[in-house]
Amino acid sequence: MARRETALQTARGRLQELIGSEFRSGDKLPNERDLAERLKVSRATVREVLGQLASEGVVTRTWGIGTFVHDGVERVPVSIGDVTALRDRITASGHRPTLQDAAVSRAKCPADCAAVLGLEPDSPVWRVDRLFAVDGVAAAWIRDHLPLRFDGRELDPSGLVSIDLDMFEFLASATGMPVRRAEIELAAVLADEEANARLGVAVGHPLVTATQIGYGANGAPLFHGHITVRTDVLTLRISRGGDTPPAG
Repeated sequence: MARRETALQTARGRLQELIGSEFRSGDKLPNERDLAERLKVSRATVREVLGQLASEGVVTRTWGIGTFVHDGVERVPVSIGDVTALRDRITASGHRPTLQDAAVSRAKCPADCAAVLGLEPDSPVWRVDRLFAVDGVAAAWIRDHLPLRFDGRELDPSGLVSIDLDMFEFLASATGMPVRRAEIELAAVLADEEANARLGVAVGHPLVTATQIGYGANGAPLFHGHITVRTDVLTLRISRGGDTPPAG
């Protein structure tokens, strides 16, 4: 028994040394077989050591995806079932929200967005890109598409480059119609090159994406958006009881 514990301690020390020298926060570790070969131990030993490190928060393990070096950032719980602005939810959790990057531009409407907004594909629309950070760590990348005009009103979303204005406040003011309902589809994905550039995570890092469509009181679609979230920074929570929309 003592010999086994010593072997585990030795394997653990080697693995922690390997993590500290070759990997950064958020990086994906090699699979158990490769780690066992590098450490010259059995896969069972690697699996047990990884379990210990996961329980202590050194690494995070996601079934079917892999093991990642934990970055030590506290996860901030964020509800996506109410109308409160994302910045206000982060603040309410005792953390500091900022916009690390934001841009508003005219773009061609993607096919999925065009179908929702009742436009022809490639029609000109507003595209709003915003990168939200929590305590200086990139956490959520939101890309929304809006029509150039709504019900005869010209829309100017340029104010959304400031964290002082959220999407719901803007739409209520610009259209005279607050967002009353949203449809949301969630999916688990692995980070690609664009997510790597935006969120600063390694390619293959597990993320959650959400497609959301916001509707006015009369059922008219107001915007179509995509949210990509680092769940090692933000924890999404869905609450029921009303027809209010998610993060803005």
